[in-house]
Amino acid sequence: MKAIHKVTDVIRLGLQSLTAHRVRSVLTAIGILFGVWSVIAMLAINEGAARTSREELAKLGSENLILRSIKPIQRSRDTGQTGRVANYGLTHADISRLRDNVPGVVRCTIAHTSPQDAIVPSKLITVTMLGVEPAFYRSARLILTDKRSRFITHADVLRRRNVCVMTADLAKRLFSPEDPIGNSVRLGAQAFVVVGITAQGTQIDVGAEGASSADQVYIPISTDRQRFGDITIRLSEGAFSFEQVDVSLAILQMTDEQAVLKAAKIVPHLLKRFHDRQDYDIRIPLAEIEQQKAQQKLWNYMFFAIAAVSLIVGGIGIMNIMLASVTERTREIGVRRALGAKKRDIVAQFLVESVTLTTIGGLLGILVGALGVPLVVRWVLKMQAIVEWPTLVVPFSMAMLVGLGSGIYPAVRAAALDPIVALRHE
Repeated sequence: MKAIHKVTDVIRLGLQSLTAHRVRSVLTAIGILFGVWSVIAMLAINEGAARTSREELAKLGSENLILRSIKPIQRSRDTGQTGRVANYGLTHADISRLRDNVPGVVRCTIAHTSPQDAIVPSKLITVTMLGVEPAFYRSARLILTDKRSRFITHADVLRRRNVCVMTADLAKRLFSPEDPIGNSVRLGAQAFVVVGITAQGTQIDVGAEGASSADQVYIPISTDRQRFGDITIRLSEGAFSFEQVDVSLAILQMTDEQAVLKAAKIVPHLLKRFHDRQDYDIRIPLAEIEQQKAQQKLWNYMFFAIAAVSLIVGGIGIMNIMLASVTERTREIGVRRALGAKKRDIVAQFLVESVTLTTIGGLLGILVGALGVPLVVRWVLKMQAIVEWPTLVVPFSMAMLVGLGSGIYPAVRAAALDPIVALRHE
């Protein structure tokens, strides 16, 4: 019981000393508050940005490999030639070889892209038109806006119907305020009936030129080949160029992530054997997700280093305050030692003061960080900030260690004072 009273007396004396210098104590706690808050803000912004990036990559499917035809760098001897058809990219033979030789392929779907003008009365928008198979919907992880919408079906492909599905943003700009479902839109010289709308943000990046990635229209691949063919005509710097691409985009859907890793080693070698130039691109969302996680760890380490510096600066402030307090209270320390207080009692009193300042500043920093950071970041930066429990615990723990370390030297110095010399201090 005596020990409990002694502890409570030490704590009470420490708190009384802090309340006796309110302004100084408040300013010191604010220094810790800003240190903890800034750490939480940096970690929360980093986590929010990383999670957004991972979610975007996850939409492509961690079990997918995405192959895209790209125009190779033009050789110098071809410069200035017109009227020729540039043939490049993935071929139907490439797709057959991939289906037959890559183990673990569940589904392989292809698409052919070309720029077209989407025309409705008084409106014209350049779009990316994709001739697709029905399986493209699942492989590309597209989402329809409502039950009235549908995607391209096998019957559409078999009968070469002039039907199309478009992205929500494009449908809004073309048809608003009318309902796009059932309305007609001209793609080039052909009229198509809109049968479906895909949800905003679910389109796949096909790397098309001349149109926004948000402006995509999907039609049956058989209709695309019959109505538009494989040759794309482009106008650049006053000259026409002709390009022929058999397969603009191919998505290999694998059984699992292990199959993706194996396929990532096989596919490049298989394609390289039949292509004498780099006219294709391979994108592996799973590898990009893992790379994002590794980069996030590096950023977290950097933020922790910055946090340590900022909190150490706050700790130096606490140490200065405590050293000044030792000088001011030298006579008080002498009186306590003369009345029987031991060195450890003096040390405990000063540690209570420094840890209390740190605790108050750290808790306020957590409160501001947890409640204020997500709102401010969303309002100012227009992005999400995610505050998780490690984001709160780690800065607070670091602040506590800094506060404890900052109080040890002043406490030991106070306890080392000679009682007689301290009593004579003016």
